Amino acid sequence: MAADKQSEAYDLTLFEPAEKKSAKKEKKPKKRMTESNLIRLHPGAITKVHRRKRNPIKIIGIGLLTIVVAMVCATIVQSNVVLNELNEEIIEANKTITQQNNLQAQYQLKVDSRLSASVVQDYAEKKLGMTQANNAQKKFISLSDGDYGKVIRDDGTNNALQTVANAFKGMWS
Repeated sequence: MAADKQSEAYDLTLFEPAEKKSAKKEKKPKKRMTESNLIRLHPGAITKVHRRKRNPIKIIGIGLLTIVVAMVCATIVQSNVVLNELNEEIIEANKTITQQNNLQAQYQLKVDSRLSASVVQDYAEKKLGMTQANNAQKKFISLSDGDYGKVIRDDGTNNALQTVANAFKGMWS
């Protein structure tokens, strides 16, 4: 009997409620899952159960973030287009400047070839009645050699010791 009490301590049927105890004694055969055990939901309920709940603040935030990113990208693209157009205008302006400088050099050569010093002198003598200045027409002026300037004020380049030394030098001189 002692062996039976030891085995009864591990008998879990003693701890089950009375109804299940009687049901267990009948030993019904195990049923496989049949259609009667399945819960049927209509299609609208399935989508309702599996549908994620959306947070409107999160949706608005993501929408605004998307708009900001799109605007930044559009601004970058637009600024690159403007930069390229301005670079093309600069290149065209440089070409125009180069062409104009070449034309100026050509015209300057033409002017220099037509107006040499002898041609200008002949024109001034014949058409305008001008003559070259001779020594009688030249008047020379002289400047006095005694005029000169001296700075009395100190420019601040002397340091403190030089200032003191200059002060003593001025007393004994």
